[in-house]
Amino acid sequence: MADLLLGGIVINEVLVDPNGANNFDTDGNGTAAATDEDIELVNTSNVAIDISGLQMWDQGVGNWFTFPAGTILQPGGHAMVMSGVQAGGSLPTGGPDDLFFDAGRGSALINNGGDNIVVYDPANDEYIQATFNGDPLDDPTATYSGFSATATRVGLGEDFGNDNDGFSIQRAPDGSSIFDNNSTPTPGTTNICFTQGTSFETPDGPRRIEQLRPGDLLITKDNGRQPIRWIWARHCPAEKMRDTPALAPVRIAKGALGSGLPDRDLVVSRHHRLMICSKIAKRMYGKPEVLAPAKDLTVIEGIDIATVTGGITYYHILMGSHEILFAEGAPAESLYLGTQTLHAIEPAARAELRLIFGAGWDRFIEQPQSARPFASGQKARNMAARHRKNNQPALTL
Repeated sequence: MADLLLGGIVINEVLVDPNGANNFDTDGNGTAAATDEDIELVNTSNVAIDISGLQMWDQGVGNWFTFPAGTILQPGGHAMVMSGVQAGGSLPTGGPDDLFFDAGRGSALINNGGDNIVVYDPANDEYIQATFNGDPLDDPTATYSGFSATATRVGLGEDFGNDNDGFSIQRAPDGSSIFDNNSTPTPGTTNICFTQGTSFETPDGPRRIEQLRPGDLLITKDNGRQPIRWIWARHCPAEKMRDTPALAPVRIAKGALGSGLPDRDLVVSRHHRLMICSKIAKRMYGKPEVLAPAKDLTVIEGIDIATVTGGITYYHILMGSHEILFAEGAPAESLYLGTQTLHAIEPAARAELRLIFGAGWDRFIEQPQSARPFASGQKARNMAARHRKNNQPALTL
């Protein structure tokens, strides 16, 4: 069990080295720098917790951040503190219960070779503590200048294991005692996307979405090998999934689309589009291949709204144009930046995209070209029903 402060606050995730072998640009200014490092807490309890006055400590610099007065963390909410937002950058944004803070530092704080993370509650004279990359557990009461000599550690202290540069060490799921060190960091964004664990076809074979980075090549249906331009993630905790049923994903069981696809269960957000290729699609839309939201296909046997007992992480993958990718072997769209999606993406993320695409950004969003015609609403549901009634697969590749 995770060590808890105030009955529910847990050290949940740490981005140790944002600009090592891989890069992660937390503040979205276009450059992954040392101060993009961050530490995230999560409220694992069922009640709101006042974290005002909680302090973050480091042996080298002492008390480097204190949560301001009036900081209330709701159940399932995250409080992320990054070392320092750079010029042209901004704090990430997440769900309504997620909080983001800038420590205002101009240089790195976290020791990439190994360090301790200490969160201290002065009101109760207690602290929780985590280490990574083999660093031994400190005794802050004896070795941290200015730290309370009478403070009591809650729990035994936790070992997060070793980090991979550009990836965070994160609990999987939130609050658990299982750590994942090979995943994209998860400052919040929207959920029009794939979920954690999804494998994509690359020139070097299948790779999980958590392991993909901008610049990596994916196999596309129409244009062969193409580089990822942008990838982002948002974690939805279990409490939020329960309170907002519309966040629940759709599960496409192995083989449910036909032609043996997907190769294994595929889980996507409700609005994510999958390719349908059939005579029924051609009769209804005049084209044999269309893209339909997963939520409109649930009448097909093996495609259902997923039952989620824990949290879930959704991912965006944006290519240079709208593409058909292969997720668990099944054809599915990359992120399509239509008007609705652009309105859903936070301003900081839009600013980052503008930097990435440069002069071509305005053309990219003003004239978005879809990889296939879109099928949606009642007509798409009727198409799915006809596939089931006639016992016809949705994919006849």
